[in-house]
Amino acid sequence: MICPKCKKALPQNMNMNIRFCPLCGEELFAQGKSYIIEVQCVGQRESEDALMMVFVDDRQMYEVKAGESIYIALDAGFHSLKFRQKIRSKTISLPVNGDYVIRPYFNSLSGLIETNVQQVKISDAEHGGKGRAGIMITKPVMESTDGKKTFDVMLGDDDPEYEFNATSGFKEGVLRLFSERCEFSPEDKFKKEVLQYKEIVSVRRKMGSLDIECAGNVHKVYSIPKDIYNEVMAFLTNRISEVQEIQ
Repeated sequence: MICPKCKKALPQNMNMNIRFCPLCGEELFAQGKSYIIEVQCVGQRESEDALMMVFVDDRQMYEVKAGESIYIALDAGFHSLKFRQKIRSKTISLPVNGDYVIRPYFNSLSGLIETNVQQVKISDAEHGGKGRAGIMITKPVMESTDGKKTFDVMLGDDDPEYEFNATSGFKEGVLRLFSERCEFSPEDKFKKEVLQYKEIVSVRRKMGSLDIECAGNVHKVYSIPKDIYNEVMAFLTNRISEVQEIQ
């Protein structure tokens, strides 16, 4: 970022909460002002990777389809934007002191998400001659009150509370217990079995195993180590009850 007053490049490791240039002391961002960020998703509409998620300051999540744009209003200052497409993601820090157009795209050569960031000024000639007044601000798909954790749970990126070897029938694998779900990953298969706590009817003891009953009288039975059996049973019983009370 370049200081708008002294025109010198600001330090790369500068505190993101600072509002004044450490070189000349002038204010970097006009207080009370907001700007428009246009995200133009680049890609093929018919591709299975056509949908990209955009996270703003780990507080809001937006979705944008390939070939389409969304418009986000941000207050002047430093902001963090993360772009995610399937398992790929890229995070950038954006010093917002004007309107921007960001074109995120998947680079098939590097296997990474790239972003083309350009500061612009939305003129009256755009958007039907109405300038910024002609733009419809996109509403977020999801908002988080506790930051990144909410999105990690939703996307399956959170860390498990418990992780141990287990057996389901003739399948051996790893059973992971999260705050909102449990996952069984067989050793010989890439696909994992996922059970959401809100969909579980009950958890019972069955000859040293976990008998998890789901809707439709579907049972998933897992044999787990004896030394953590009681602890796991207590965790699942209490956590399932807490999740279902929130619903």
